[in-house]
Amino acid sequence: MKKTSIIFTLIVASVFILSSCYRDSEEGLYRFVQPVCDTTNITYSGTIQAIMAGNCVTCHSTANPSGGWALDSYAGIKVVVDNGKLVNSVTYTSNGMPKTGKMPSCQVNQIVAWVHKGAPNN
Repeated sequence: MKKTSIIFTLIVASVFILSSCYRDSEEGLYRFVQPVCDTTNITYSGTIQAIMAGNCVTCHSTANPSGGWALDSYAGIKVVVDNGKLVNSVTYTSNGMPKTGKMPSCQVNQIVAWVHKGAPNN
């Protein structure tokens, strides 16, 4: 009888231990850990083009060049990089853009890193 109750207790304890974490998700467990922002391997085609498409092209495209800036091509972005307005805008140093609010800091850091590398068309 004593051996049976010990085995039963071990089985019940094992079931509770093994089932206690089945709903845990990585997002829920690590939501306070900041994701790593890669600013070392930034390319125009792999990083910058997508950032511009998601944040800038709505207002600054060839079809709708608000402020005279068309940011839907490398050539258009390069003009804004060369006159210093891109970094000043995304860092909100002057005339912050986008007007809808600041971009995530990782995207801003990626743009700044790309510009500091000479804004290559890669």
